[in-house]
This record gives sequence, structure tokens and C-alpha cells, in this order.
Amino acid sequence: MTSHRNGSTEVSDFLLNCFVRSPNWQLWLSLPLSLFFLLAMGANATLLITIRLEVSPRELMYYLLSLLSLLDMVICLTVIPEVLAIFWFDLRPISFVASFVQMYIMNYFLAMESCTFMIMAYERYVAHLPSTRIPIHHH
Repeated sequence: MTSHRNGSTEVSDFLLNCFVRSPNWQLWLSLPLSLFFLLAMGANATLLITIRLEVSPRELMYYLLSLLSLLDMVICLTVIPEVLAIFWFDLRPISFVASFVQMYIMNYFLAMESCTFMIMAYERYVAHLPSTRIPIHHH
């Protein structure tokens, strides 16, 4: 939707179009999408609970895995419910502010996820380096 004021165009809402226009296909695609969404949320929640209950708090890798699970949950919650709302209820309008917030969250959290993977890889690299101790000779 657009509104006109003084010869300029101001955007107030966007219409989100998913890749499928057929209502029958939308229903069939929403079933596996909702199952994958529930699986991702459940698996990440299980991982977070397991780490919290079972793991020594001094292990850096488990902090990073917890962070990765939280980031994954936020990313899933940012996009998938919106797509399911379009599929199930045809709720395609989204405000400019909501669209901006969604894009910001996606870009920010995907970058955080990439940095977390980089830190995890570096931590594993350092953990597997051979110990290089310099022998001390006493005279």
C-alpha cells in the first residue's frame, strides 16, 4: 500500500508474497514447514536444557553451543511464523517498521551465528595443538 502526499510516495506497508500462489500447495507446504519448525525449536530447547543440567560450566564449547542454539531459535522465530501466517491465514501485509526489524534481526543474528562458528572452529584448533613446552635446563 502506498499513500501519496505532495507528489511524493511514502511506503506504509508491504505485501509479502511467498513463492507459491496456489492455496492447495500452501497448505501442503505448511505441514512440513511447521513440523521442521517444531523440530528445530524442540531440538534446540532440548540441547539448551541438557547443557544446563549435565555439563560442567567451565567448558567454553558448551557456552558456544548454547549460544548457537539460542541464535538458531531466534532466527527460526523471526521468519517461519510469518511464512506460516501467510500460508494459513493469508496475512500478507507487513508494516515498514516490522519489515525493517525482521531484516535487521535476520542479518544481525546470522552474522552472530557465523562468528560463533568461527570462534568454535578456532577453539577446537587451539585445543588440538600439540603442547610446545620449552625445556628448562638447570645449570
